Amino acid sequence: MLLSRRSLLRSGALLAAAGSVGGALAPLGSRPGPAREFVLWGSSSAASALARDRPPGFPEVRIDVLLSRLLEVPGTSQAVSGDVSSQTLALRSREHPYRVLLGRGGLPAHGTVVVPTADGRAPSALVAEPGTVAGVGCTIRGVRGREGVVALHRVVPGAALAPGTGPQSWWRTALQEAHRGQVHLVWTGKNNIAEHWQVLADTRAIWAVEPERTVVMGHWHTWRDRRGTARWEQVRAVNAAYRHEYGQRFYDTMADLRDPRLWALPALRPHRIGSSAEDRRWLAQGLPPRSVVAADRAHLNALGNTVLAHGLARFLTGPAGLY
Repeated sequence: MLLSRRSLLRSGALLAAAGSVGGALAPLGSRPGPAREFVLWGSSSAASALARDRPPGFPEVRIDVLLSRLLEVPGTSQAVSGDVSSQTLALRSREHPYRVLLGRGGLPAHGTVVVPTADGRAPSALVAEPGTVAGVGCTIRGVRGREGVVALHRVVPGAALAPGTGPQSWWRTALQEAHRGQVHLVWTGKNNIAEHWQVLADTRAIWAVEPERTVVMGHWHTWRDRRGTARWEQVRAVNAAYRHEYGQRFYDTMADLRDPRLWALPALRPHRIGSSAEDRRWLAQGLPPRSVVAADRAHLNALGNTVLAHGLARFLTGPAGLY
């Protein structure tokens, strides 16, 4: 009988047999169903921001790149470091636009215009995101040092437009359509976890775009979120709400980071995750082992990204039923 990669991942055999970080093995059977691409949404953790933080000799590991290898499908990340949940929502859903106030000047025939937004919301200044204003292709980015102000850049020159200050002038994301039909891994809200009600509402709106293909990833406790802090309770409350609302499409990030079976991957075994005194101290406080966390104590390092990518592959081919 032929065994598929899906069945091996579900049983954990692929994790144990993998001889490299990626665990790339020759296919042992056909994958059931269509091989959908995936995309990660969120902030710095979903962007693998500290992938270069790694022990000597260990490679840089991005979650999206390694997960793509494990699932043998294309994958990418649209995460932006520093984003809060409402910013992730604006990139994911055309129904939650940035309410740009173009004013009398309107949209110029070419180039860039700097304008405020009606509600003070603005995207990150780090990335120019693709979208449209009144059907015209425009990128948007925040303006450093100017809260609630954005720079719109017209992608293709054409006639100047004066769409007014209502919904016609609002910027709507192009990423919703660009990633339609893919599997969506949503990992957002840690940067505004204190506003847990907002995190839950924004996540619910993201889920609603394509619920049949969306996974909601739980948050993990960093050193700042350790037991006894207000953030410990906030993270627990959001994760509990996620588990209740999304059921089998909730991915328990924290559980996998603390799973010794994942620490035992051949590529990770030499690093003896969980065995040091500091690892044991962190585990005793309800945290992941210290060795999978970057120097800033707030993001995963390359070891942590490796654990998480394998955990996600196991989940997506198992309980989530998406691969």
